[in-house]
Amino acid sequence: MSTAASVFRRRMLTGAAATAFVWIFVTDNVMSLQMIKGRSMQPALNPDSNRLKNDVVLVDKTIRGMMSSRLKRGDIVTFTSPQDPDCHLVKRIIALPHDCVVPLSSPDSYVRIPNGQCWVEGDESFHSSDSNTFGPIPIALIDARVIAPVWPLSRFGTRLPSLPEWKKPRIYPNGGPRMSE
Repeated sequence: MSTAASVFRRRMLTGAAATAFVWIFVTDNVMSLQMIKGRSMQPALNPDSNRLKNDVVLVDKTIRGMMSSRLKRGDIVTFTSPQDPDCHLVKRIIALPHDCVVPLSSPDSYVRIPNGQCWVEGDESFHSSDSNTFGPIPIALIDARVIAPVWPLSRFGTRLPSLPEWKKPRIYPNGGPRMSE
C-alpha cells in the first residue's frame, strides 16, 4: 500500500509542477491580469473618481519583440517608464514610427517619431506623465496591450474606447495629412 501512496504522491507533485510551469509561462509571456491605478487614463480606465476603486484589466503580452508590429494608434499599453525603470505606466499609443505629432506643450511645433519608438499619452492629459513630458518612448519598453477590464464586475468585458476625437487633429500619420481630415 505504501507503494501506491508513493506513486500517487509523485504523480500529484509532477502534475502540480507542470501546472505551475504552465501558469508561470502564460502569465509571463501570453496574458495576465494587471491592476490600474491613477487618473491618467480616465474615462477609459478607472472611470470612477473614487481612488479606492481600481480597474483590473486583462493584458496581452504577445505583442513584445517581433510582434510589436501589431501595435496600432489608439492601443492602450503598459510599459516601463523611460525615467524610472521601477515604475510601470499605462498610456494610449498616439503616434507610431514616422508619424508626426503636435505636443500639448508646444502647439506651434511637431515631433517626428523615430523608427522603433512611439508617442504615448494619457486620456486625461492634465493628470498624466507621458510623452509630452519625456518625449517618444522606445517600443521595446512596452510590456503588454490592455484587452479589457475584468474588475470591477460591472465593467467586466467592457469595450475600451478608441482614440479620443480631440487628439486626432494633433496626429499626422506617416507625416501626411491630419487624422481628422
